Amino acid sequence: MGTPKSGTTSLQNLLAANRPVLRKHGYLYPGKRPGHFLEVLDLREAGFRGHRFEGSEGAWDRVVKEVLAHRGPALLSHEILGASTRPVIDKAVGSFGDRPVRVLVTCRDLGRQVPAVWQEGVKNGDKETYREFLDKVLGAWDGPDTRANMWRAQNLASLGARWAERVGTENVVFVTVPPSGASKDLLWQRFATAAGLPEADYQVADQPRNPSMGTVETELLRRLLAHLPEDVPFPVYSRQVKRRLAERTLVLTKAGGTLTVPEDRRPAVAEMAAAINASLVEQGFPVVGDIADLEPAYSSSGTSPDDVPDAVLLERALEVMGPMVLRDGPHGEGRAPGKGGKAARVGGRLRGRRGGDDASADHP
Repeated sequence: MGTPKSGTTSLQNLLAANRPVLRKHGYLYPGKRPGHFLEVLDLREAGFRGHRFEGSEGAWDRVVKEVLAHRGPALLSHEILGASTRPVIDKAVGSFGDRPVRVLVTCRDLGRQVPAVWQEGVKNGDKETYREFLDKVLGAWDGPDTRANMWRAQNLASLGARWAERVGTENVVFVTVPPSGASKDLLWQRFATAAGLPEADYQVADQPRNPSMGTVETELLRRLLAHLPEDVPFPVYSRQVKRRLAERTLVLTKAGGTLTVPEDRRPAVAEMAAAINASLVEQGFPVVGDIADLEPAYSSSGTSPDDVPDAVLLERALEVMGPMVLRDGPHGEGRAPGKGGKAARVGGRLRGRRGGDDASADHP
């Protein structure tokens, strides 16, 4: 069930790709899509970003029926489950009668999670600056019980405690995301161990991921949002802006480095992480991986929007616009957007001033 930005997209794609293998070994990954987004929306009796999705009505009951008809273990997955309130948790667990329920929580260190949450918010239409976001979420922190703002989904101590009330501490398992540079399939191995999956010939290579945008690209998108109509339906926004522009174009190059937590905010983030990790240990939650993986980590090429000159943003915008104008023409002659250009060269100098040059390193 997440947390969001902790490798959930990759794991859901892997589970979906391996449905036949899992079924052969008695395991069910129900439905037809990679994740169970519509099902969880129905469980929560809620929409997303003000929109009610067609197909969500009755989706939870349908997937529960499929699970109950299966005699072996079943896996359900979507990261928005993590932030569930106690009534939703009671409904979710109670749907399966006397079937035992185990909760798996993939989790990543706050040094990478804090920037990723802001970026994901911008992708979904949030207009607040990175500085405003940091002021809000860091200012809301009030210890391991904090649930305000992003902490409902990202405070592992509080999240685990809510689910443990219903299924027991021993059945809430935290799976840590490995640090950058680890083997690409290590998260899958950890998840498979936590889920008790049998040894099998799983398809684990070349699965779609959910890469993050760079600092320049995220700030460029955020500024663009102010110029979009306020009444754009979310499905249209998701298709044209989130998917087409952000996830298929802006992610291709990190012209100004990887977004990071500014140095002056890192002591606060370290204090929060230490409190969360200590609470996980104190509560006795099982951990697959290493609790040390949850200590904040920062990219050597990390930057923040405050480091980015407007000239770099303008140049990056022009680099993106040119190929997009040509891409849908009758001959499709535009080159792939975002492949180098002046903004990338300027961004390289910017990263050099920050003391690193590996801006393309992505994270699970």
